[in-house]
Amino acid sequence: MTHTADKAPTTLAVAAKQYNARVAASLEIEQAPRPSPTVTTGDCAAAWALLDRGLAASPQIADALDKGGCLIIVEVPGLDWVRPVRETLKLYLSGPTEMDDAQFTAMLETLALADDEETPLPEVPECLSPPEWVWFSGSDEKDKHWAPHDIDSMTTALGNGKGVIVLTARLDSMPASVRHAADHHLTLPTLDGAAMTVAAHVLTGHHPSITINDRLCGYLNPDILRMSRRPGEDGDNWLQRLRSFANRASHATPYDGPKLVDLHGMDDAKAWGLNLVQDIKEYLAGRLPWQEVDRGCLLAGPTGTGKTSFARILAGTAGLPLVTGSHSEWQAAGHLGLMLAAMRRTFEQARAQAPCILFIDEIDAFQDRRFLRSNQRDYSIQVVNALLEATDGTLAREGVVLLAAANSLSIDPALVRPGRLDRVIMVSLPDDQALAGILRQHLGPDHLPGVDLLPYVAGMVASGAEAELWARDAKRETRRAGRPMTPDDLLAHIPRPETVSPDLHFRVAVHEAGHAIAAAIERPGKIQIVKVQGEHAGVRFELGQFDTEADAHAHIRILLAGRAAEEVRLGAPGFGSGGPAHSDLARATTLAAAMLAGHGFGDRLLWLGNAVPENTHSFLSAHPSLAQQVGRMLAEEYERVLALLRPRLPVIDKVASILVEFGSLTGPELEELIAAMPISTELAP
Repeated sequence: MTHTADKAPTTLAVAAKQYNARVAASLEIEQAPRPSPTVTTGDCAAAWALLDRGLAASPQIADALDKGGCLIIVEVPGLDWVRPVRETLKLYLSGPTEMDDAQFTAMLETLALADDEETPLPEVPECLSPPEWVWFSGSDEKDKHWAPHDIDSMTTALGNGKGVIVLTARLDSMPASVRHAADHHLTLPTLDGAAMTVAAHVLTGHHPSITINDRLCGYLNPDILRMSRRPGEDGDNWLQRLRSFANRASHATPYDGPKLVDLHGMDDAKAWGLNLVQDIKEYLAGRLPWQEVDRGCLLAGPTGTGKTSFARILAGTAGLPLVTGSHSEWQAAGHLGLMLAAMRRTFEQARAQAPCILFIDEIDAFQDRRFLRSNQRDYSIQVVNALLEATDGTLAREGVVLLAAANSLSIDPALVRPGRLDRVIMVSLPDDQALAGILRQHLGPDHLPGVDLLPYVAGMVASGAEAELWARDAKRETRRAGRPMTPDDLLAHIPRPETVSPDLHFRVAVHEAGHAIAAAIERPGKIQIVKVQGEHAGVRFELGQFDTEADAHAHIRILLAGRAAEEVRLGAPGFGSGGPAHSDLARATTLAAAMLAGHGFGDRLLWLGNAVPENTHSFLSAHPSLAQQVGRMLAEEYERVLALLRPRLPVIDKVASILVEFGSLTGPELEELIAAMPISTELAP
């Protein structure tokens, strides 16, 4: 039989460690490396818990703090944590000093002597004075712009034997010289339930019996923690108040809208979203690592196509918080420093509330750095670089899905590289079936139940936002009238095609037929639908990227094909191809100028600047020789598209007739019609 005698530890230090280990095991909290400080505010108590965990994982940094004379960088979870961490770290550094093992051994030996043995207690040497520290911390602006005198002050302090502690929310914002010269780098974790349990114990002296969910801790910032404490309450009361606040904050805007399965007209985005929701469920259940989850997607398409609504519906379907930001929202904060600080706060909020959806609207407002003009270059480059840093850092943090929306793909290529918005989904105006479905969704089951809405919107060129407006106006009118909605009530708010002369209607149809036929030939399989509604018409097809010079030339021909079809079928073009900056001729001119001036496809390999719709006219006026080259290119492409359409006059007639009668034609129907009708060799040039 084996017998183990109970034996006192050899030193008080060992005893203290064993006792702390037993307490930590019974409380299921982490073991503190030294006695807890006297903190009086909730934010400092939480900061102590974060420091306690960070230093327990990095004992060499704890030793360095006791010795001093070195450079230590402390990276905090966010800018609002700089102050409480600084205050708490100062308390840590001024806390009680532990005796070393030799002093403890001598004291134990003295206490173990018999009572009649008079041996004086060993003298305890005087404590050395604590090391001196010089503190540096970033603010909203200083966190990005460090002045030269800061470096000089650090150098002087280190040269005088003092230690330097730098607190920052973003390590990459610090000068490289400081980062490389640092002896130690301590990264504090984000707040979670275990840290809040420790904080409650430190603040109240009472170990709480309740906890806070890790996700809810994302709603607790230092201001909330500081204001939440009430005198005399224990840890349970404090955590209960915080838990109630976090629950209210997480459900501040409860989602009771449509789910992804209810979406109409966004098939690709819908499919991606449904897969993402399933992956997030697997991730939350612990069955899928975060590295396997899609973390970045860009929705690109015209205004009113439901990109912003998709973000809200995606978050609601996944049951995740939705954090939003945009260029205009951040810019409204003020000058450059304040704008960048507002942007960082949004990303910090997303990291704190993870798992969540972070949605950036108007991301195409961040300009492409390749095409910046000199009068705005410095400012815009800093803004775009800050966004690139933030998106890269956010996607590296577990639990944040970045979703962005743009009206076009004219954005900095770095934003759509792998690791950021590496998936691009085009979103178009809804077709007739989708538009009817959107209208039904906004009417709900109580208005016009059982009524087929497809005839109401057939042939219309409209967005989902417009359908929502029609439904809202019709519901308001019937609500005020105090009666059920009738079909006439809805029709009264759906704009009908403008009354135009038959000749003009046919000209518009011929024009769109030219665009559609050229697009189907130049980009087979990419056309979606062509519509004609009075004078309002358009062809919708997947534009894609211009990878080569040939791609750009093909797009110029598609833009000029409407005018060419009018000439081929009606003998002369009308005014429908030119005029405003978004007209066919203007867009073709801008594209040609950009090719020649900015991409080296002219008669010289020379960069003259970037031509965009806003400056094309002045750009060409300032470069007469370039204007001549653009004119020649457009003329040559116009002749090519005329040669393409002349032998297809019967196809133009057929497509135009269908558009006049039915208002629309789908891409597959168009391509089937083109393939079925022979080319007239007699009309070929």
